[in-house]
Amino acid sequence: MKKIKQTFDGFKNIIKGLGDPDKDPRMSTTFVRGKLITQQIANDLYVYNWIAAKGVNIPIDDATRKWRSLLIKDPEEKKEVEDIMSKFDVKGKINLAMKWARVFGGSVIIVVIDGEDPEEPLDIERIRPDSLKNFIVLDRYNIHPGPMDRNILSDNYGSPEFYTVHRQGQKIHNSRVIKFDNEITTLLESERNNFWGLSIFTKTWDAIADAGTMTQGIANLVTEANVDVYKIKDLNTLVAQGKDSVVVNRLKLAHKMKSVINGIALDGEDDYDKKASTFNTLPEIDDRQMQKVSGAFDIPLTRFLGISPSGLNATGDSDMKNYYDNVQSTQENDIRPKLNILDSVIMASAGIKETLEYDFYPLHQLSETEQAEVDTKNKDRDIAYVDAGIIRESDVLANLAENGTYVTIDEIRVEKEIEEEELNLEFEEEKEENENGITNQESEGTGDPVSEGTE
Repeated sequence: MKKIKQTFDGFKNIIKGLGDPDKDPRMSTTFVRGKLITQQIANDLYVYNWIAAKGVNIPIDDATRKWRSLLIKDPEEKKEVEDIMSKFDVKGKINLAMKWARVFGGSVIIVVIDGEDPEEPLDIERIRPDSLKNFIVLDRYNIHPGPMDRNILSDNYGSPEFYTVHRQGQKIHNSRVIKFDNEITTLLESERNNFWGLSIFTKTWDAIADAGTMTQGIANLVTEANVDVYKIKDLNTLVAQGKDSVVVNRLKLAHKMKSVINGIALDGEDDYDKKASTFNTLPEIDDRQMQKVSGAFDIPLTRFLGISPSGLNATGDSDMKNYYDNVQSTQENDIRPKLNILDSVIMASAGIKETLEYDFYPLHQLSETEQAEVDTKNKDRDIAYVDAGIIRESDVLANLAENGTYVTIDEIRVEKEIEEEELNLEFEEEKEENENGITNQESEGTGDPVSEGTE
């Protein structure tokens, strides 16, 4: 049997030492795991560090800022669902769960149904009206997953059958737990992390620490911008003789005189000098460090710091467009699947059998000029469609009410417009029937003279 020999691919230059472990420094380069982000470190960063807090909050607040439009035709039914959403603060619970997932790597929302055993599977179809009690948000350190289901033929493969609430020991069936993970990398890392995602600080720690160190270093340099240098004759001798207080008193007196007369008086054999520091490149260094921070969090610097972009003809529009695309991706891929579960519970508790449809509002905000152009085009389109009989005026009002274009156009006015259109339609139908009836009666009364003569 031949002996297996391990080989490595790559370039090697014997003369230059390229690829030689004894000569090429790169051959000794490897990669090690970064700082382990514990619960305490993640908590302290989020609570006390403004850079870390903004890196967590900004994308999630943007994802839930404008929120969504419920596609429910019946105004009363829509208001009922919106009231339930507001009562249980669905938007706030999603926002909080997403933030805690970024901070700690994972979080959950627990569905609490009145009168149901939390250890039993949740059956949406068997939820009784008005039985929804609460949505509870917990971070990953306050709830623990049970043993993972490793049966590849199971519908629950890769998930625990139960979760256990920390301290109380309450077991919750996994169907009642909506899990949020920040970032899932590999199966190996997931198992190391007790099947939770990674904290956002795992990959941004270096950028945050470097930015904090840079800020503190600049602050220290500013305090030492001007350093007074005193050259005192026989200073070493005075210190050696234990006359430190004499030296200190001389310096204090010199400082006092300088502040009083804007000058300084010294012994003829003493000397005084002032060393001034320059900070010409510090702003650029600080800006570069903050660019690294914004890159680590994948947030444009203009959004992260609220500053205007620098450079000739720089607008930052392309950066913000890409950023909003990322936020929209978060809405569709991360938030929507979780919302669908919450919505199904809410609709069942409200006694509504339909599936809730909705759209997220666009994040990009048009300028006044751009909005005016869009409104003009929409107006021309609506007029053309109404004139062609494709839509009714109530459809236009409903769209204006949905967008909140005018304060006076609301759902109540839309309902009145629909009622008036239906009454007008009934009146036109009755009028047409009456006119057709009169025409038929006249035809029967007059008869056909040619036919009568022939007979």
